[in-house]
Amino acid sequence: MESVPALTRSLLPSTWSTQHENAWSWFWTCVEKKVEVTRLLPVRHHQALRSFLARMDEDALATFKLKVFDTFFASCEESQLYLRAANKRLMYIMGRILTIMSDIYTKTHKAVIAVSALGLLHAGHGVPEDLVRPFVQAFMHSIKQACSDESLYEGLWWTLDLIGRIFIRTLAEGSTDVIIAINKNSTTVLKKAVAKAPRGQRYDVLLRVQVGTESMSPLVWAVDKGALESAAAIIKDLLTMRADRGRYYFGMESLWSRHPDLIPLLCNKAPALLTGVLDGLIWRSKNVKKGVRRVNYYIGSIMVGGEGQLTSSLLDLIKHGDPKIICHPTAVFQADLLWARLCCLPWAVTKLWFCVTLMLFVIAEQKGILSLDVRSQQRFTVIACRACLYVFSLGQLWVKHAVQTYKAVRARQTRRFIWRFHLPSYLLQSGQEMTEVILLLLLICMLCCEPVLHCLGASNDWLTDCCEYGEWYCNLNYTYNRLAAFPMLLYFLLASELVHLNVQLSVFSVICASLWWEFVLYVAVLLFFAAAFASAVACLPNLDGDDSVQKRDFFGLGAAFESMLSMAFNTYGSGNYEGIAQASEPLLKWFIIAFAACWHVYLMNLMVAQLCQRYNEIFHDARGNARLTRGIIIYETSMPFISKARWARFVESLRLEDACELDEGDNGPRGAVPTEEGPYDYLKYPAVELDRVQRFGGLANPELPWPNLEEALDDSAVGRLDRMTRAKFEEMERLMVDMAVKLGVRSASISNGGSQSHSTHGSQLQQDPRNGPNLRRSGSDSRPILLCVRCEKCRRGSDFCMWRR
Repeated sequence: MESVPALTRSLLPSTWSTQHENAWSWFWTCVEKKVEVTRLLPVRHHQALRSFLARMDEDALATFKLKVFDTFFASCEESQLYLRAANKRLMYIMGRILTIMSDIYTKTHKAVIAVSALGLLHAGHGVPEDLVRPFVQAFMHSIKQACSDESLYEGLWWTLDLIGRIFIRTLAEGSTDVIIAINKNSTTVLKKAVAKAPRGQRYDVLLRVQVGTESMSPLVWAVDKGALESAAAIIKDLLTMRADRGRYYFGMESLWSRHPDLIPLLCNKAPALLTGVLDGLIWRSKNVKKGVRRVNYYIGSIMVGGEGQLTSSLLDLIKHGDPKIICHPTAVFQADLLWARLCCLPWAVTKLWFCVTLMLFVIAEQKGILSLDVRSQQRFTVIACRACLYVFSLGQLWVKHAVQTYKAVRARQTRRFIWRFHLPSYLLQSGQEMTEVILLLLLICMLCCEPVLHCLGASNDWLTDCCEYGEWYCNLNYTYNRLAAFPMLLYFLLASELVHLNVQLSVFSVICASLWWEFVLYVAVLLFFAAAFASAVACLPNLDGDDSVQKRDFFGLGAAFESMLSMAFNTYGSGNYEGIAQASEPLLKWFIIAFAACWHVYLMNLMVAQLCQRYNEIFHDARGNARLTRGIIIYETSMPFISKARWARFVESLRLEDACELDEGDNGPRGAVPTEEGPYDYLKYPAVELDRVQRFGGLANPELPWPNLEEALDDSAVGRLDRMTRAKFEEMERLMVDMAVKLGVRSASISNGGSQSHSTHGSQLQQDPRNGPNLRRSGSDSRPILLCVRCEKCRRGSDFCMWRR
């Protein structure tokens, strides 16, 4: 501090004198004495706090904590509106206060941060500053009752007063107009709170409340508090496009820079706000050129992170599982962009392997494709196809699932499947994984029964069928052929996932997958009815001999059950029904008629009705579920194959850093991907209005607030048309009033209020019959009826008045 008088002396050489030197020396001497005295206070006050806490055991401390709040509630009734917690919670709060009191001496920076964060939290709840001083006084009152040593009072009061002043400052700085509006959960109050904010700082006002080193987001606070009306208003204001003569203002980048986890936050706590966020990322032109309309999707921040990586925002929407929100145009555009430009080809290549494997399996196992001669040269083609299947298909599935099973078991990621039998969790999360494991087991069984390997033990030739060497080889070959039928179905099932290349096919597959359980239920009911009627029919006596239909088709339970199923599926021969009708046993045909009535008349119609109802329920969500499936494919299957270099080239091709053109020659905000749509495609989602930019004239100064739109003049074509229409109607109303006065159907006294509303005119028409028309209301009709003076007694309307024809 000695440099201060020297600096002043050099700056003011003519006015600086010896008196100034003496005054400065006296002042600095006083300051040094004060600092020396105050420097020892924290040590003494800290010792007082430790002595106070050491004198109380656990029970006494718990009683003291509750006593503080009892005193506070008794002295300040307003506090009951803000502290509505149980005693356990109040004791925890008091414990935190005592911890902060201790940390203010040992961990000062940490304690100040904790007090600032606590103050911001109370500011968010709308706690007034006037409650801090009464709480400190109640705290000191309880200390005096719990401790009789007056030497400790000064140190404890100094500590509480210091924390209270920090807390009050935080409350004062944190209780901004935006926070107050959030506490009221009012859109109107929020608009007034940000109305005077400079247009260049408007987004900071809505996204940050800073007190010292601590900050709070009003948006996150509104979501956490449940003030969804205020949160929706904040999001709408941030994503509203505004423009003056100098530049565009759009809060997309500010919003995602402040909250990169906005989408998962809303998915978990406020899903109702997701639609408003996605709506704010769309701009549609009001002009149609060459049969198309320009559309900009501002997905730069929602798709690309701060370091250029792919964000998980779309994945969070997919995990949220809402089929309606995933069909939002913004989400659909981003998913289709990733699918068409990056993910479609890699995923198709992975599925192409199943198609190749399927072709090899068909060639290797089906009869009739190659020569049936077991010693022809074409048998080597079959052997080669089977070798490829065992090496590449079986080998790949074995390595893949062995590694995943080992990792799952090592990480103890298993789930109970049946009774005490556990399976790795990944098998139960996807039907494809379970299908591959079943296929793996069947291929292993086929390898064990492979005729080519077994025939090598009977002959040195490579044969696919060696029935000529014994019956055992024939039976083995039959078993192998039967086993091959099941992997054939599974290969087709795995290859059927190619339907996800097209959304329409994917929707159909989703509908089929959603209705399979109803189908299984009705098949089970069919089996039950078939078994019941087959058991009953099998008990009937056979009166027609061994050649009758009853003996052939209904003699035993197995034959009767098979015949009933054939009838249910309409594969039972028509000639057999004639035999049933001519059978000597009369109950046989009645049982058949009863079975046909139960299944074909009752259950079949019931199944159709239930399937129709179920279809109506899932139809609206089928497209959304198909979109969810494609999204999972994008993130979990395709994106791992995309290299960083290819992703960087893709992001660079989007040119997100450049200003995106709105209309011709009008460069708007950056971060958009432009596209085109049909002239009437916007009607599919009319929630986003055309050209939603709010344009303002006047000075283009970022320090000025935006003009109030409610008071501003709408200079658009729609606004001009509205003003012109209103003016014409007002002029027509004035002319009609003047005509009514001149014709004598309206008094001049009423016409003096011509500038008033039509309802005011109508209310003044009830007057004396001698002066003009009268107004009455007939029956339940609330419309006024104008009556002529001369025919008022007959109560007939003016349209039927004989005097006015």
